[in-house]
Formats: sequence, C-alpha cells, structure tokens
Amino acid sequence: MEHKHSAQKFTTTCCYCGVGCGIVVEMEKNGAISVSGDKDHPVNRGMLCSKGLNLEYTVNDKTDRLLYPEMRFNKNMPLQRVSWDNALERTAAVFKTFIDKYGPDSVAFYASGQCLTEEYYVINKLIKGFIGSNNIDTNSRLCMSSAVVGYKMALGEDSVPVCYDDIELADCFYVTGANPAWCHPIIWRRVEAHKAANPEVKIILVDPRVTDSASIADLHLQINPGTDITLNHAIGRALIENGNIDLEFITSHTEGFEKYRELVFQRTIFEASIICGISEDDILLAAEYIGNAKGFLSMWTMGLNQSAVGTNKNLSLINLNLITGHIGKPGSGPFSLTGQPNAMGGREVGGLSNLLPAHRNLANPLHRQEVEKFWGGTTISEKPGLTATEMFEALNDGRLKAIWILCTNPLTSLPNTRLAEEALKKAKFVVVQEVSNKPETLKYADVILPAAAWTEKEGTMTNSERRISYLNKVVSAPGEALPDAEIICRFARKMGYDGFDYSSMEEIYKEHTRLTAKTNLSIQGLDYSIIKKHKTVQWPFNKKTETGTKRLFTDRKFYTTSNKAIIHSPDDSLMSELPDADFPLILTTGRVRDHWHTMTKTSKVNKLKKHITQAYLEIHPIDAGSLEINDGDIVSVSSRRGDVRVKAKVSDHIKPGVVFLPMHWGKILGNDLNRTNNITSTLLDPISKEPDFKYCAVRVEKYQKPLQRIVVIGAGAGSFGFVKSYREINQEDEITIFSKENFPFYNRVMLPDYISGEQQWEQLVKMKDSEEPEYKIRLLRGVSVEKVNREEKFVIDSRGIKTYYDVLIMATGSRAAVPRNVPSLPGIFTMRSRTDADNFKKHVSKGGHVVIVGGGLLGLEMAASLRETGIKITIVQRISRFLNRQLDPLGSQLLHEEMVEQGCDIYYNDEVQLFYGRSKLTGVGLASGHKINCDALILAIGTSPNLELARESGLDCKRGVVVNERLQTSDPSVFAIGEIAEFEGILYGITAAAEQQAEVVAKFLNGDIASFYQGSLFMNIIKIQGFDLCSIGIPECPDDKNYEEIVFIDKAKRYYKKCIIHEDRLVGTILIGDKSEFQEFRELIGNKTELSEKRLQLLRSGKKADPVLGKLVCSCNNVGTENIKNKIEAGCSDLKELCASTGAGTGCGSCRPEVKRILEETLRNVLVESAAV
Repeated sequence: MEHKHSAQKFTTTCCYCGVGCGIVVEMEKNGAISVSGDKDHPVNRGMLCSKGLNLEYTVNDKTDRLLYPEMRFNKNMPLQRVSWDNALERTAAVFKTFIDKYGPDSVAFYASGQCLTEEYYVINKLIKGFIGSNNIDTNSRLCMSSAVVGYKMALGEDSVPVCYDDIELADCFYVTGANPAWCHPIIWRRVEAHKAANPEVKIILVDPRVTDSASIADLHLQINPGTDITLNHAIGRALIENGNIDLEFITSHTEGFEKYRELVFQRTIFEASIICGISEDDILLAAEYIGNAKGFLSMWTMGLNQSAVGTNKNLSLINLNLITGHIGKPGSGPFSLTGQPNAMGGREVGGLSNLLPAHRNLANPLHRQEVEKFWGGTTISEKPGLTATEMFEALNDGRLKAIWILCTNPLTSLPNTRLAEEALKKAKFVVVQEVSNKPETLKYADVILPAAAWTEKEGTMTNSERRISYLNKVVSAPGEALPDAEIICRFARKMGYDGFDYSSMEEIYKEHTRLTAKTNLSIQGLDYSIIKKHKTVQWPFNKKTETGTKRLFTDRKFYTTSNKAIIHSPDDSLMSELPDADFPLILTTGRVRDHWHTMTKTSKVNKLKKHITQAYLEIHPIDAGSLEINDGDIVSVSSRRGDVRVKAKVSDHIKPGVVFLPMHWGKILGNDLNRTNNITSTLLDPISKEPDFKYCAVRVEKYQKPLQRIVVIGAGAGSFGFVKSYREINQEDEITIFSKENFPFYNRVMLPDYISGEQQWEQLVKMKDSEEPEYKIRLLRGVSVEKVNREEKFVIDSRGIKTYYDVLIMATGSRAAVPRNVPSLPGIFTMRSRTDADNFKKHVSKGGHVVIVGGGLLGLEMAASLRETGIKITIVQRISRFLNRQLDPLGSQLLHEEMVEQGCDIYYNDEVQLFYGRSKLTGVGLASGHKINCDALILAIGTSPNLELARESGLDCKRGVVVNERLQTSDPSVFAIGEIAEFEGILYGITAAAEQQAEVVAKFLNGDIASFYQGSLFMNIIKIQGFDLCSIGIPECPDDKNYEEIVFIDKAKRYYKKCIIHEDRLVGTILIGDKSEFQEFRELIGNKTELSEKRLQLLRSGKKADPVLGKLVCSCNNVGTENIKNKIEAGCSDLKELCASTGAGTGCGSCRPEVKRILEETLRNVLVESAAV
C-alpha cells in the first residue's frame, strides 16, 4: 500500500469513466475518507468532474451495502444468510451438475468494465481455461465492442494509437457521436483550455442534439440520426477532391484506398447533405478544417458504437485519419473515448466472449494452444461464447442454465429489458456478486455474494490511452464482503481447479503480464512497484528502460499481416428500425452530466441528483406542438417492444423528428415506466454484436388518464394543497370535498394572529368564494362523511347522501388532545378552528387573565399574541422546559428568557388538577398546590389524529393510517395525507408535510411515477414579534462520533446558532436571534445536500451564502439558474467574471458550457427587451 505525503493519504484512480483521473484519498480521524484530484497525475493534473469530486460520499455511505452471503435453497424459499463456504460449495455443486449434464456452455459469467484487471483475468481464466466455455461477456459489449472491431479491422488490433497529450498538440478536433462535456469532462476541460489558449484551433461536433459540447464548436453538424457513415464518406470525398490527403502515406502504409475512393464518389456531397439533413457548405467546411490541420484528432464514443452499423461507422471515421495520414504522429489519430474505467483492461485480458488474452485471436488455433499451455487447464473451445444480449436470450429459451452476474445491473442497462427480466425469472440458477442492495437482479438471485467496492481492494486499471494505474486499498470492506478476484478464486478452488491459489492480487497481475510476452501490448516485467514508482505506465512496456509508449504506429507499421493499415469501404446502408406511420419518431438515448450508468453510486450523492432530478423525454417544439404536448406534461413513449412514461422537456436543442431519453433510471418502487431500455431496439451490429441503443422507432403521446371521481374528506392544509396541485395538472376530473366546518379553506396556523387582531379573517382565507369556480370543485361546507364503503366505492355523508368515488383521499386531520378530567365548563378552550377562536374572543375581555396549558408552538404563540393585546398570561408546562423535542436545553433557556421578558408567568414540572367555577371557569389548581385565578384556559398539549372513519372502514391503522411511498393505504384506491398519515412509523403533524404529501398524490394520480414520498423535514418557526427562533431537523447530537456540532452563541444578545453535521451533511440546526439562514439551511437539510467546500462559508465565516435559486446548474458549488441570471442582470457580461462571482464552473468545470448558454440567452433577452422599450 503506497502512502503519499503522510500516513493517511493514498493515491488511486477514479472508478467512473475511462478517462482514468488520479485521485488522492485522505483518511479522516473518524474513519471516513475525503477525495481530491491528484495534481501530479498526468491525466487530470488535479482536476476532477462533479462525479469524481463526490466519490467520498459513495464510500462513506454504507447504508446500501451487502454485508454477507445469502442463499435460497429453491425458488420458492426466501433468501437466508449463509457462510462463504456454504454459498460457494452449493454454487460449485450446481455448476458441476449443469456442466456434467448439459456441457460447459450451459453456464456463463456476465461481468463489467468496472472490474479491475486482476478480476477480469481470473474470471476469464476460469471460464475459458478450466470450465471450457467462452461464455464470458461484459457490459463493455454494450458500449465499446464496435470500437474494438473497428480498430482490429483497420489497424490489426484493438490498439488506441493516441495519448491525451495529443489534445494540446492538435489543431482540429472532429468529435462525433459524443458529448464529452458531460460524459468525459476532464478530457473536455483540456480541449476547452487548448481552444481558449489557441483560438485558431477548430472543433467540429457531429450530433443530432445541441449538447454542452457544442458550446465551443466552430462547426456543429446536426445530422439526422444514423447518417454518420454518409457524412464521413462525404468528408472523405471532399478531402480527396481538394487534394487534402497524404498520398505517400496511403501508398506506402495502407491498403484498400482505390476501392474506398470509388465508393465515396458514388454519391455527390450535395446528395449526402440531403440525407444527413445539413448543408453542403457545412460538409465542405468540415473537410476544409480537417484538410488544413497539422494535427487532426477524431474523438467518438457511443453515438457511433451503439448502432446496428456501429462497426461500419467506426471504419468510416478511422478512414479519415488514414487517408490524411493523421496517425502515429503527435496531435493526430483516431481516439475512441472509453466509457468505463477498465474496459481497456478487460480487453487486454481477453474478457469478452470472442477474445483471448493479450489481443490473441480466439479463431487462431496457435493462439488457443499458447493460452491452454500457459494456464494448464482444459481445452479452450474454438466456438465464440454468448455475447451480452445472447446470454439472456439463451436463458429465456433454456439453452443457458446458470448465469453469474457481477458488478453490473443488466435489468437497467440491457436493451429490451423486460425480455431480460423474463429470462432471469426462467433461469435455473442465478448468482449475483454485488456491492449494493439496490440492483433489481437481486430479486432473481439464488445466491448473493457481497463484494468489496472502490478503495476497499487493490488492483490495476487501464484507461482510454492505454495508461495503467494502481489502485490502493484504503479502507476495509464492510461486513463479510470480499474483493471480486478473491471470490472467483475461492469458487474455482471449490470447483477443484488448480492455479487459483494466489497469495496476493499482485501475483495475479504478474501472471497476466507474463501472458502478454512477445505480443504488441507486452507488459512483461511490469509489477505494482514499477507502476507506483512511475505513477502510471502506458502499454506496451519496455522492461529494460522501464518506460511505456505514448503513441503507437510512429514507425508506420501496423498490426496487420501486411503491416499496413486497412482502408475499408463500409456500406452506408442504415440497418436500424426505421420510423413508420405507427412509430413516426426516432428515439436516441444517452447519459446526463451528473449520473453514471445505473446510478448505484451517483444516486447516493444528493447534490448529483439535483441537476437532473428524473427521467425525461427531450422533444422539439414542432413535434410537441403537433402532439399538443407542453413542457412538463407526462408523455407515453412506445416502441414495438414496450413503453415508458416520463415528463416532456420541450427543447429546440434536438432535431425535429428525433426524441431523446436518458438511460440511467431503472425501476421506481417496482414500476419500470421510467426505464428507457423497455423500448430500445433489439437489433445488433452483425460483427461487434453491440446493440442499437441510439436508434429506434417510437410513438409519443400525451399521457391521458381515464376520467376519475375524486372524493376528499377534510378541508385542511392537505386538502387545499391537493386541490391546488391537482388543478395545475388536471382540469377534467371531478373533485368533491367534504368539510365538517361551514367555512372556506383557511389557514389554521394563523389563528393566534386572528385572535390578537393582527390578521383579519379575510387574510386567513386561502380560497375566496369568488375563486372557488376556477378550481372546478364541489366543496360541501358543513357536511361530514359518516361512512365509507370501500367495496362499492362510495361514502355516505351527514345528510345521508351517497357519493361514489374512484379515488378517495382521507385528510381528516386531528383534534386537540383533552385530558379526561377536564370539565365541560365555559372558559375552557382548545384552539383548532375558527369557531374555537371566535368563542374565545367573545369570552375573554381586555385585561383578562388566561392560563395556557402546554409549552409547545401553539401555546407559546398564543401566549405571545395575547400578551400583545394586554391579556395576562400564565403558562403551565408539564416538563422542565419549552419545546423539548424541537430545541436543546440552551435553546429552551433562551426561549424561556424571552417569554419571561414578554411578561408571562411560567410554571414548569406542573399540571392543572382542579378547575374552579360553576357557570364558567374562574380559576385552576395546580399539582404543586398553587391556585391561579383566571378568566379562561387554553389547552395546547398536542393533538390526536382523527382515525375513526379509517378504522371503521377497515384500513390498516397503527398510530395513524399506514401509508406507502405513494400515500396509498392498505386499499390502493384510498390515500391518506396530513396529520392522519403514518409513513414509516412517523406522523408528520405539520402543514408543510401535508402540502408535500398532497403534491405527491396529485402527480402520481396523473401518471408521474417518479413522484413518491420520502418523508418530510421537521421544522419549527415560532412567530413571536421581535424574536426570531427556528429549528430544523434534529436539535441535539446523537451519541455517535460521526456527528459533529458547530455552535455560535452570544447569550447577552440572545443570539444562538447551532449546526449538527453528519457525514458532511447538515442534519439539524437551531437559529435564535437571527433566522436569515433558515431558507438555505432548510434546503440543505431537506435535500440532504453534501456541504463540501461550502461548509466553511455556511457555518463558520459569518458570510451569508446565497441559497440555490432556480434549477441547479453547478453541483460542485450549489449554484442555480437564477443565481447566474441575477448576476448577469446586475451587469456581469463576461463568462470568467460570471463564473468567479457565482462559483459556477469553478469546481469540476463540466457546467461551464451551461453557464455560457445561460449568459448568452440572458444577454439576448436583455437586448430584445431593450429594443422593445
């Protein structure tokens, strides 16, 4: 284990994309870690993207981790905890049975480009070298296999010829089928910096969408999806016509040019422009930029690879580098941007179903013999194994009996995912090796094996530029979790195979390096100590000089039999599923900025979830208009395979006729309608076997729910919130509301101010009589519901009338808690309604004396309001302090001092036992013996939920009506919100919770499956004139070392600020004397946002931090759209100045294109407004 600078610092490599950024991990005293960019690393030079910057939270949060092996003994039995030996022995027995009965090809391993090289190596060795099947594939098949085939066909092997340093040496970039600003941010930061320092550098971007990468492009070719080959051929023709090709290189170092020339001249550039949907001039300009370049770097990723013609797309692009001679020299070459952190390492060891280690060819008998002899196992089959999608087809039809899935979630990432799900249901035996309890695959597992995660194991990875780095083990894995390689080796030994008794991960790595000897990627002699010494090494490696290789083919000799590169002539026919009358739109898919793959890690970081909060469909205004779809509407997207339902995002950043869905979301509470891969195409590239994720025909329709009759029982905050939220979405459904009170909707929280006269009744009314018709509701005032018939779906009201419903919402609220010994005597009041308030006002005269029982929020606010009118107040509190659940002792003490200063008499640890008076209350006697003469008493000792109706109708009730995340009761057509709803054992008796629950129900009923309830934030603001007090979240630290407390206090001025931090999140605060930070703290606690660098500014500096305003743009520094617009409108018109003043774009920098776009749009709007004036 390598220690850097101090015993608590370690170096490692980021586990997200294939860029391979260096990271410094620091161990904190409490055992948690923090991360920062490694300034000495050649890849990122200290920079990290938003995902990398927040990796520490994915490690520190272990709440979702699998901790021990589990197993079920048959499909009908539940999983149960077992030992490692039991789990692996049973798995070995099952695998042996299947292999003996059905042959080696009856079992398979499905792995991941996130596996370390050592892990890849032992899995590949096990399945190919000892079990005797080539049934190993990985999710790299879904992203990189077309690039692999393209490199092999053109250059002889899967060998990336360039390095990142070529970025600073190139003067023309051709970026196609990629959005590196979001998906490879640190590479793009280097491109941006190079462009800024050298404005003459040309950037050509090819994409049907206007992405953030387009913000610095000199030329954006917004082509029709699927026309990449046609475009590349047209550019090739223009280069030939203009004489901008390297004839000497073509003649001496390539084959196939004449056939290629003949092919590209079969179509004119104008004809190509019509097919591509762009102008002929733009194609000619792209060719001019490339033709004039001294260094020409092409970059691509999934837009080319994930296609039914992905191999041909790759070949057509690589041809542009070959005919111009831009390969094997500084600043030039075809550069495939790898999607996963170790997809390259997996390809090195042969970790796909058609590969052998060190780029050997499975079809070559000599290569198979070499590997067989080295491993000393069984005969390696000459038959290629099942690829990713083929494995699940084979499970579905029974050819494949057992599958071992590790480090990936195919039930989100595979195309036509519902078919994959059916396959796992049918599978005879499923092993899932996983770090998290979230993936849907676990539901179908017969055996679950808990794996160690990033920083919990050591090993190596290779990035996009062939750069090998070493990853330190920093922390121990939780529970019984083990490194993936150790799990595989233990299993191999249980199978009885020799050659898997390694003493360390390095021993595995050294074996792998020996197998690369005398190959083009040789790393023979490389070990962990050499990698650590040089920080990183690029293959091939020279053992004598201990140096790697920056660029390949500098000698113009390629890895083909002729040592010449092959210029192929790929057909440009589009083989994708074409749109038709039933499915008229083209769907393309991709990533968003702050999420990665299936979100197992990024979903644990709340600030990363804020930039784009849920799945959406991007659609052009022309298409949206013709379909009568507005921005934010719920839409159904259907293909021949399935459907999804998401919100529409109407945007002119996508071409008409094309729609876009992000690929990250899987099931939400068991519902798969946000899962993009329900509808993606099953077509594959015939050579690479990569799925056609980027093109399929779909139909988009505005979601139309059936008309429903909705009955709401109750007219409090939840009911009003539901009406408001529902009518913003749906104007058609019938809504009937039953209200016991004969009043309009009103604000009960403000009753103390109504009593004091500070507010008039009209100010409390939420919906005036004149406004009611706008909401199209039937509000039955003074009518209560007496019975609910759930079987026939109707309610009977106090008039005896039946009202039928399709959806019933119970919002019956609560009533004041009244002790049994309280007599029915005039002068004794509760304060839950306007009637209570009016009766109190009539009873108590000016200068009277009121006893308030209870020192909670209502009691204290009533006391303060009545003191303002000159009424004498005595407060009786049963315990020793005020607000004991909302404040700590010091906060309660400061509140006590304020109430004393207000002129209140206070009795603690006391209660009322006697009531004096015959015709009305004249006094009370306390348990302490004190007698208090008074005119009235207000009981404010809490509330009890009104559950009678729910209980009588047979709903599941505990302390409240039990609800799920949708606020559904035990009857799915009956919902409960507000003070009666019990969610995960908690009753949230606050207005904000009722309104939040109401909004969730309204959205869910209108088709938004991403709308679900996760609990509410407890927050309390006491409304006492001249005195600020609020509390949010927890008021005191639990007895746990992982909680921190930050306190500022000035007792003399009654100023108190207390913040409670847990795992770098603000979880509680008390603010007394100044609550100006309430809004910001409420957002931070409610959203569970990680503080990061903002911690010092928020909690210590005394400088007021700007809250996030508008949609989140910068997840590093919590900056929203409105924060940025406010600065622009205040006169900031320079991008650098704007970034510096707001903090946006100064972290990872991946949001800078979005900031630039906001700047340009806002300035444009200002000019338009000025012109109008």
